[in-house]
Amino acid sequence: MHEPPPKSDELVALMTQFQGRLYAYILSLIGDPNAANDVLQETNIVLWRESDQFVPGTNFKAWAFRVAHFQCMAYRQRRLRDKVTFSDEVVAILAVEARQIDETYEERADALARCLEKIHARSREALRLRYAEELAVKDVAAKMNRTANAVSQLLFRARQWLIECVKHDDQVQVVR
Repeated sequence: MHEPPPKSDELVALMTQFQGRLYAYILSLIGDPNAANDVLQETNIVLWRESDQFVPGTNFKAWAFRVAHFQCMAYRQRRLRDKVTFSDEVVAILAVEARQIDETYEERADALARCLEKIHARSREALRLRYAEELAVKDVAAKMNRTANAVSQLLFRARQWLIECVKHDDQVQVVR
């Protein structure tokens, strides 16, 4: 088994000590918290892999920040090569909309549960077999003693009814 370098304990302590400051620095250069986390992890990998270049007792912070700077530059280059990049304004708009959608998820899930209680028992059973038990339509048909076509129609009508029921549920806020 590969023996870690004797300075590994000191390196781990220094890396741990500067994680927050490295993250803040990277975030200030990248602007995206998720990407900043990714770049921080890449920076940690490089710091560990290149640990033999660090001399104990010297300025770890300067070395770590230099590595982080180069990792940020590499990230920006990769991003420029991507076919689709969004402006900061578009990303901000998407983030706001994603938060709004997330905030109404529970309300919609509760509305769906209320609607499932109201739907005809045969439709509810077909939905349960198809989606909860993940059976194929032909298997649902066999269990319900119906044709596959009849079950497909039943499921279609049940889904349409549930969509309308959730839309008209008074306890669901509409996100626009």
